[in-house]
Amino acid sequence: KKILNLFMVNKYFFSFFIFQSVIFSMEPVKNLDIDKFMGKWYVISNIPNFIENKVTDSYDEYTLNSDGTIEIFYHGLKNNKPVTLKQRATILNKENNSEWKLKLTRPCIPFLRLPYKVIILDENYQYMAVGYPKNKYGWIMSRTNKMDDDLYFKILTTLQVKFGYDINQFKKVIHN
Repeated sequence: KKILNLFMVNKYFFSFFIFQSVIFSMEPVKNLDIDKFMGKWYVISNIPNFIENKVTDSYDEYTLNSDGTIEIFYHGLKNNKPVTLKQRATILNKENNSEWKLKLTRPCIPFLRLPYKVIILDENYQYMAVGYPKNKYGWIMSRTNKMDDDLYFKILTTLQVKFGYDINQFKKVIHN
């Protein structure tokens, strides 16, 4: 009887896990135009990692290299001191261009590779959201350093409903 009960619990747990995986899959956007995507993106809100915690005025600059990789410069201020990271991304899915692997090049951490998935993208490339496995991190970004509150809450709602994010973890970035 204990084995049967254990089987039933595991069966339900496994079914719930499969259900969660299907319902909240981290599906990247389709057919990202890599040339239109390049340029400056301001970080409007994020689930901050240790580098981005309490950083203000943050933005990324994306540049497509001739070899097909993408150079990413992250800029911000922490305690009024500049924070800069340099990263290089490799496109994993050339069909959609929306799933990358990032490597920190300054500071250099040789064996660290980070996933990057564009999961929301405005058709005019004015705003986007980047997802991270298990929803550990997330970013809402825009071409301008301000975002309309209605649009912001629409994006948060999509992140919660479609991708299973806890939207209370997102922190708005101050832009001066």
